[in-house]
Amino acid sequence: MSSAALKEIKPIKIPDEIPYEEKQSCKKLLALYTSDTFDNNSWDVVLASSGKKGTLHFPNLNQYPLLEIEILKATILSMLSAGATLSTCSSRIHDSCFVFDYFENKGLSIAQLNQELFYNFYNYLGIIKLENWHRNRYLQTLQALAETGERLGVLNILSIVPVGRRFKNSASPKRAPEVQVIAQVDSLFFNLSNDIPLGYRVMYFTLRLRTHRISEVIAMSLDCISYPEENVFAISVPTAKETAYHVPVFHQYSFLADGVCESIYYKLLIQQHDYALSMQGQLKPQYQGYLFVHPKLQRIITTNDFNSYLVKLCADNNVVDSDGNAAKITSHDLRHINVCERLQGNVISATETMVECNHSSMDQTLGYGYPSKKDEAKHLAKITKQIPLFGEQKEVQCLQVPSFKYDRLLDEPTTRMIPGYGICCNQTCKPQFEKCLACESFLPDPAYRDYFSAAIDLLLKRNQRIVQKHGDNTIVQHNEELIRLYQVCIKTIDSESIHRS
Repeated sequence: MSSAALKEIKPIKIPDEIPYEEKQSCKKLLALYTSDTFDNNSWDVVLASSGKKGTLHFPNLNQYPLLEIEILKATILSMLSAGATLSTCSSRIHDSCFVFDYFENKGLSIAQLNQELFYNFYNYLGIIKLENWHRNRYLQTLQALAETGERLGVLNILSIVPVGRRFKNSASPKRAPEVQVIAQVDSLFFNLSNDIPLGYRVMYFTLRLRTHRISEVIAMSLDCISYPEENVFAISVPTAKETAYHVPVFHQYSFLADGVCESIYYKLLIQQHDYALSMQGQLKPQYQGYLFVHPKLQRIITTNDFNSYLVKLCADNNVVDSDGNAAKITSHDLRHINVCERLQGNVISATETMVECNHSSMDQTLGYGYPSKKDEAKHLAKITKQIPLFGEQKEVQCLQVPSFKYDRLLDEPTTRMIPGYGICCNQTCKPQFEKCLACESFLPDPAYRDYFSAAIDLLLKRNQRIVQKHGDNTIVQHNEELIRLYQVCIKTIDSESIHRS
């Protein structure tokens, strides 16, 4: 909005604080969560349903007008009563300060919010360097503050403000790190002679072997290890996003105690357990009972601790991508690479992966399964027609098609990779795995013939066990349909091979 438009905003009488009756209601609601007063700059909050405790810090009066701070506090109380976590509330406070700073720079108050000012804020977010999801967080924060202001009676023009407006997310999916990058980091953590703190190493193993969020791993309890049967150990991990009314379900994940990778993980897990147990008497109550106690500080490891260590480790050990550029990974990248490996391996179904990841939809899980552009280019190079060269040698040699020839193809909107299965060139559809196999536009990948064959054997054995135990016949029928589709893929691959010969 131009400076002239700003001058057109009619001066209105702005109250100094929220109405007395509304403030009294806020105080009564606040008493359910803390003994602190409504005017305090910080609240020590206890969520009775989940037993979680934490402190919410609000800005001081010398930073923003009292009215804006009270609107923010009323907004946080509404969020707590709706079941929001302390972490979510803390993020909303942080985002609100961004909104308040914008109003202060314009010499305005949030009570003056109107359509023109909203569009000005929207356009400002579009100019500054932010991801769309971050921009939308600030818009959602402004919406929450505006709705609270209207409810409290200090904002009366909400009906003309398009608060539902959002920035559209980019169409290109987030991709997993390059295989070359993750292999280098794996080699650092799996080499026990490297000087890596025990807690960070165990956390990396836990994230690498399963599809957990970093927050779920941090929340693993001290008694997470169990022994359900001989030669098997299990770890229990909270696998649901926590709210004030829902304590996460703890899922058990089993590992063979004598597996190559698992045996290393088990040994380190026990050492971390013993260390965390020895530290319990020195920890504050809020840090007691957790597995991942910090290796140097008397608290648990945080997301920032672990990600900062990953960045430093990559820098110190010259981890590079396929172009030779310095590379780094985050804890969330490990979640992407795990999902990608599962979908490519075709051993665990996409539906099972969705359930384990606690995703809200299959689209979200499939969006995690995109490998890096470089890895996709190599994949395309392998599955295209190879040109045989007949030389003096009796064996037939094939040209290795350079992957850079397919980089451009990957940028075409009609090219969609189906990880682990093949390639689809139908612009109007999304990868749907089992459905893709029955699609006329689907071309099975010859390089994955062995995977299709192995999957058939696995499903046949599963069906035999289900029939013997008089299990669910619908699962048998579903597996039989998959077997039929896999057999069609093998038949297509073999017929193509005969045709080329």
